[in-house]
Amino acid sequence: MDGLALLASVLYQLGTNAAFLLLCALGLIVILGMMNIINLAHGELMMMGAYTATMAVQRGIPFPLAVLLAFVVVGLFGAVLERLIVRRFYGRELGALVVTWGLSLILAQGTLILLGPFMPAIQIPGGSVSLGQYSFSVYWLVMIAVAAAVVVLLWWLYNRTTFGLEARATMQNAAMARALGVDTERIYMLTFSLGAGLAGLSGALLAPTTSIAPFMGQQFVAPAFITVVVGGATNVIAGAVGSSLLLSLVRTPVGFLFGAFLGLVALLFAALVIIRLMPDGISAYLQRWHDRRTRLA
Repeated sequence: MDGLALLASVLYQLGTNAAFLLLCALGLIVILGMMNIINLAHGELMMMGAYTATMAVQRGIPFPLAVLLAFVVVGLFGAVLERLIVRRFYGRELGALVVTWGLSLILAQGTLILLGPFMPAIQIPGGSVSLGQYSFSVYWLVMIAVAAAVVVLLWWLYNRTTFGLEARATMQNAAMARALGVDTERIYMLTFSLGAGLAGLSGALLAPTTSIAPFMGQQFVAPAFITVVVGGATNVIAGAVGSSLLLSLVRTPVGFLFGAFLGLVALLFAALVIIRLMPDGISAYLQRWHDRRTRLA
């Protein structure tokens, strides 16, 4: 029984670490992976989602509906942002990096001025279940399932729908897609809006697990960029999943044995090693492996 409980605890920590990395990276997967926009305001979009969900819950809206509301509100904000500012910086990566950094400062400082330095947190829903001497949060178990479901839906959207086909065509060759009748400006707006909405969704889901403050988004930016960069751009969805699982496989046992801080150090070291050995990311390695298997078959 003790051995089973220990195994369950390790698997639980592996799942929560992977879910956390995926949730941090979801919006960035779309905006950086699909649009090649380095969005330094990603953390502040997650912060907006957390604030939206928190204020909705405080007004009596059930938490699941508050999470969906955060997705919609931040997604609409992203659409406006793309139309007014971001669209002027396509193909200018350095300019986009600077302007999104400026937006992150404006959003964080504006939230501080309007809403104050902190907001009462949402109580973690669910409760916990026990196995042996270990306790497992029901909410985090649900979060693992939600992160997996969102990744599956994102894969379906980009691989099984007309929008996904047009989006992939636009990202690969916008001029050719435009010549074939694709409204590329609409695709850019919807893609950025989707990425912003996913950031808001993730921020809302993580809101019960952290302090709600104007600068809370900063804690999510580094894990998000590490996950996406290690995953690579060949297939951003598969890369992010592979990256989050591989980094969690490193962080979980080290954190379990030596503490959370050394677990984080191990994750960062693993990311450096992976980038050195696979500079194009995990997804490029997986794609080459698949191509070799196909040729051999």
